[in-house]
Amino acid sequence: MGPERRRVLGLAREAEKLLGAADPKLAMGERLVRDLLRDGFQPIVFCRYVATAHYVGEELARRLAGVRVVVVTGELPAEERAARVEALGQEPRRVLVATDCLSEGINLQQHFDAVVHYDLAWNPTRHEQREGRVDRYGQPSPTVRTALLYGQDNVVDGVVLKVLLRKADTIRKTLGVSVPVPVDTNAVLEAIFEALFLRPNAPPEQLSLFFDEEEERVNRAWEAATEREQRTRTVFAQHGLKPEEVAGELEAAASAVGTGQDVERFVVEACARLGAPLARNGQSWQLDPTRLPRAVVARAGLVEDGRAIKLAFALPVPGDVRYLARTHPLVEALASYALDTALSEPERAIASRCAGIRTRAVAQRTVLLLLRARFLIEELRGQEVFPMLAEECLLAGFRGDPGAPTWLEPAEVDLLVQAEPSANVVPGQAQHWIRQVLEGRGWWAQVGELAQQRAEELLAAHRRVRAAANLRGVRYRVEPHQEVDLLGLYVLMPHL
Repeated sequence: MGPERRRVLGLAREAEKLLGAADPKLAMGERLVRDLLRDGFQPIVFCRYVATAHYVGEELARRLAGVRVVVVTGELPAEERAARVEALGQEPRRVLVATDCLSEGINLQQHFDAVVHYDLAWNPTRHEQREGRVDRYGQPSPTVRTALLYGQDNVVDGVVLKVLLRKADTIRKTLGVSVPVPVDTNAVLEAIFEALFLRPNAPPEQLSLFFDEEEERVNRAWEAATEREQRTRTVFAQHGLKPEEVAGELEAAASAVGTGQDVERFVVEACARLGAPLARNGQSWQLDPTRLPRAVVARAGLVEDGRAIKLAFALPVPGDVRYLARTHPLVEALASYALDTALSEPERAIASRCAGIRTRAVAQRTVLLLLRARFLIEELRGQEVFPMLAEECLLAGFRGDPGAPTWLEPAEVDLLVQAEPSANVVPGQAQHWIRQVLEGRGWWAQVGELAQQRAEELLAAHRRVRAAANLRGVRYRVEPHQEVDLLGLYVLMPHL
């Protein structure tokens, strides 16, 4: 056995003596977590290594009575990670111990409001990503607390703090944005480890000189990266973009995406039609997931433990209430189920592709159409053409004779989508109304004009945004596909 291997094994044996009660770092981490729990916080403890996460999680679970501790690492598939986090979020007192597999790609602000960096990340961006999972839009707690755990006499921690973390913080405060580390941080730390552990007999002066040289090398790279970022921000300065020039596009995008009220109306009605009506509970709703179809439960990743789920559609929400945005798995599961059954299994459908109702919202026969149009968007740069295919669902409507319709303005259509029935209609009568509209095909000839009008709107929007951004040498062409799909037809008849 070589001397280096013997030394490493010796270090490992020394480290094993620090396990459990003799581990000062773990004792400090436990104290931090206890303080956070005592102050009403729900913390996440981030560790760099999988083995460390399991070790810390097991020790905290043993030491913290009445607290649910769960470990989540990259060993688990993404779906199981999300399920474990969601299940833990229902516990009144909870601690999540995780590796950096949860530092990006998943929102944790709903169930946690504190971060403990048990291990210093060698990349400053990783610290921002960890805290950004908690300190973000939708965080119900007015205060988010973070703690950085490091050894005062730990040379490696000292280098990470001085050369990487604090330098990154200084640059961020100067520029207003983060600049990625311009060097291979693993290589820097490996060199430091080698100097400390594989050269045990090196004099202190030699080690000090080595650390100073490494710091100077990283500092030069930082300065060069900072200058490049400053030049880039000057070239691509956002102050040249006037908000009022793209406000229309932002409003159009928000309208297409939908509001919280739209999401709430959809979820409430969809659950009711599936036999799982939501019950009001103050500012929130309660859902019994066991009454939903299993396909929806499985796709949404819901836990069927007999407990009702509290839901809300506007922020902020209490810690025991789930905020349902448009992209929440439950909303997506309900939407997918509604679409799939409407198109392929009409006997189970909760969404009707055709319907006829009587309503006080109209004074004469009015027809609403759900259309799907496709557009070819071509970006022209010099002689090169870059094609893109876009697909969009359109809502349109008309009133009066289907052979000579009077088309509605978009604002009228948006209001009529929310029209509610005011009287019962026998199936045969509704079918007769729908048949009359389908046979009076004069309106269908004008649907292509709607698609062409939408293509012109898209082209104008592209031009406005590019002009506002002062992008030159780029042209666009938008052409609608000849065929437009009719996805839904709904006849609104006046109340008698």
